Amino acid sequence: MGSDVIPHRHAVAVHLDLQRSRHTPEPNVPRPRPTRRSRTAPDGNTFATTTNPDKRAAWFGSPAGASAASGLPVEPYPGVLDHVMGNGVEAVYGAGVGGGSLVFGSFTPVPRRQDFEHIFPAAADYAQLAQTYFPRAKAGLGVSPLPADILAHPKYVGARSWLKVIERYGASPHFFDFAIDWDIVRDELAGRATPSVTAGELSYGVNSGAKKSLDRSYLLAAERTGNVTVKPMHEVFDIRPRSRRAGFVVTARVLDEQGRTVRTVTTEADHLFMAAGSFHTTRLLVEARAQGRLPRLSPRIGDGFGVNGDFLTIRTNPREDFGAVQGGPGYARIYEDNLPGGPVSMVYQATPLPAPLGKAATTHLVQAHTDERGTIDYDHRTRRAQLNYPHPADRNDLDRRSNAFIKRFHERTEGRFGFAANGTHVSSRALGFGSASTYHGLGGVVMGAAADADGGIRGYDNLGVVDGSFVPGAVGLVNPALTITALAERTMDRFLATH
Repeated sequence: MGSDVIPHRHAVAVHLDLQRSRHTPEPNVPRPRPTRRSRTAPDGNTFATTTNPDKRAAWFGSPAGASAASGLPVEPYPGVLDHVMGNGVEAVYGAGVGGGSLVFGSFTPVPRRQDFEHIFPAAADYAQLAQTYFPRAKAGLGVSPLPADILAHPKYVGARSWLKVIERYGASPHFFDFAIDWDIVRDELAGRATPSVTAGELSYGVNSGAKKSLDRSYLLAAERTGNVTVKPMHEVFDIRPRSRRAGFVVTARVLDEQGRTVRTVTTEADHLFMAAGSFHTTRLLVEARAQGRLPRLSPRIGDGFGVNGDFLTIRTNPREDFGAVQGGPGYARIYEDNLPGGPVSMVYQATPLPAPLGKAATTHLVQAHTDERGTIDYDHRTRRAQLNYPHPADRNDLDRRSNAFIKRFHERTEGRFGFAANGTHVSSRALGFGSASTYHGLGGVVMGAAADADGGIRGYDNLGVVDGSFVPGAVGLVNPALTITALAERTMDRFLATH
């Protein structure tokens, strides 16, 4: 049986026995936001860059997160970053075929067992993931560690300097893999490819083609079977049960690059797997439940939205040389397990500043355990779902614990040696740092609540979830891509075992 993948910004996967699509009249709907497909061009100019954002940077609007602080106008266009302005937090998502993998930092760490089990229910079974599904996800994504020859290159002095800072703090570095084609990075260093990863440019896509995004791994493998068709520029807006037999009717708008609806298409599926990213998967379901199209969905749909404990900080005026241009994606995580309230982690991310400004600052993602969660709720006034995160800046546990850690980090690495003016931290929400935004919004269709441990969405036997909405708000002090992939692999194994 053939199958289609109809993206809704990221992807809503409609699997197994799709019927032929039929056209319907254009509905009266708000401006849509579908996905588009970006293939790396030979001229090395497929994507915008952080230092020179243009219309390709954002989904019909201005750049998200810290890049928005420039205030530069951006021509509306179906670009790669979609930002959801919630009440209390901004959640940033990849908008394209490949979803978040287009715009993430390519970090693919495995969470420590104690951190994972602090968050997930016992049914998540870390041991099984470690034995089978983390390795399978690594293979599927094609991940590998930063090679020694690249680490030794002058453009990677920042990564080496970070190890010196870690040693001064008194911690041990934890190394992990990246979804990066290092041979293309070598081409960048040799001048044979557009400097991208080697300049810390990953947030809007990688112009050299070195990022192993999902359109180059899982989606490409699926297409090569001949049983899958990926349909860019389709926005799913309606899901409802079939009337005469099990399955679903899914309706999408087909759009042009000006955001105009060309037509709508409707298709049918025996089994439907949601993969639109945590907010959009949950939004579709919250709206379908509230509007009576999927009334049997759990009342817990929309609960458990978290920011993965993310807290972004900038270290300014570092003593070490981090390079005029910082080679990326980043390097080495540390854990601090001796803090009140539980452990905290910190990782170095290459900062895409133009030369010679790379010497002036370094970027770090701090992650802390927190029970703070938000909800995705139906707004009866607008008839749309809304992200609500009721944890104000500087009065929430994440900010409190993260700020306490970075103060400790600065004292142990600089202050006690008489260098209080070096390595100072900037974490202002006004500049897009701190906990103002997250690229790792998780939850909404959480296992053990709105979904079962096998990825089935409660209320409908043939409805499943394979994205970050399945995760209970955090994965455990690391970037979530590998964990989401491993859980999706297991969900599909369990589905196939019973179908």
